[in-house]
Amino acid sequence: MKPRFALLAVALTALALGIAPAPVAEATCAPNDTVCLQLENAKQAQATASLQLQQIQQSLADAQTKATQAITIVNQLKAQVADLEAKIAQTQTRMAATARQMQVTAAEIARQEANLQVREGLLAKRIRVIDEHSSTDYIELFVTSRSFSQLVDRIVTAQTIVSNDQRLVASLRQQRDQIKRLGQQLEDEHAQQAVMLKQQVDQRTQMQQTTATQQQALAYYNQLSAQYDAQRQQAEAQKAQIDAQVAQLQAQYDAQARALGGGTGHFAWPERGPITQQFGCTTFLAEPYDPSCPTLHFHSGLDIGAPFGTAVGASDNGIVSLVSYSCCVGYGNFVIITHGNGFSTLYGHLSAIDVTVNQPVQQGQQIGAEGSTGFSTGPHLHFEIRLNGQYQNPLTYLP
Repeated sequence: MKPRFALLAVALTALALGIAPAPVAEATCAPNDTVCLQLENAKQAQATASLQLQQIQQSLADAQTKATQAITIVNQLKAQVADLEAKIAQTQTRMAATARQMQVTAAEIARQEANLQVREGLLAKRIRVIDEHSSTDYIELFVTSRSFSQLVDRIVTAQTIVSNDQRLVASLRQQRDQIKRLGQQLEDEHAQQAVMLKQQVDQRTQMQQTTATQQQALAYYNQLSAQYDAQRQQAEAQKAQIDAQVAQLQAQYDAQARALGGGTGHFAWPERGPITQQFGCTTFLAEPYDPSCPTLHFHSGLDIGAPFGTAVGASDNGIVSLVSYSCCVGYGNFVIITHGNGFSTLYGHLSAIDVTVNQPVQQGQQIGAEGSTGFSTGPHLHFEIRLNGQYQNPLTYLP
């Protein structure tokens, strides 16, 4: 594993495994009230397990997100490398064609040079012969000519032959020069293609190295996801055991809560304010992991916004069954009230708590004040309604 991945592994593993348990709630039970003490201890264990599960699920979601991002980058890089491979093949094909043209041009230049040398040699020889024998030739032409007209024709013919030779040599030189220019153009083009090929090969090498790095990151995140998933399964099993214990203990408060008139299913708003987050599936990664949601995260209550310190009232008659001062994790400072008939409510992120465990409360009675303790992005009340341990949409029960 590369150093940067090792550092990331240490950091994320510390986040997942170095979880401090939720602080033990203040002792609010009577010394002889064993049911209350058992319930309080169980709910403290439940809060700690829930926090551990939430942090493991968050780490798992982050690792899976990074793995998905790495897959996307790897696929993009592979597509870019494939595109470069095609361009490199095209450039190599053009270079091969240019090289063949250069060979043909070089052969043509050699042929033209040889032909030009022959023609220039013949022309030079003809001119020397004419220069050496011009007087004799002209006398011979004069003597042997039958008429003045024939003499003129012979002289013109001789001059014409020389002129034609000179024009032919000039034309050959022009053709040779054109071919040489073409050869130079081909050499320049081949040099440019070579530069382009080097750039493309360098680009491909760099992308291949980046792809290899991303693939290493992907392998690491997949390994990390597997570790977190195993921890999540273990934490979920533990939480299920604790939830069952809490449900059993809360059942012992049910009769007392019903005797106070609670558990009718009619709830009042604990405070008034805008709803800042609805109940149900959410894309907010800080919420607990829930595979049944398309978004993989679930918000178990209703968030209500109001000014810091706003009074929070009991939503129904009942018995305070848990008070937790875990100010910096999860729900923060929270209260759970048992109402009877399987109903209970939770009030989270409180800045102050005004009740104690085993205290009877009436609907609307102040139990605390709104705050922003625990996992909170600002002052608000996290309000839950549970029925037989199952989360319910509070809007179904609120007027």
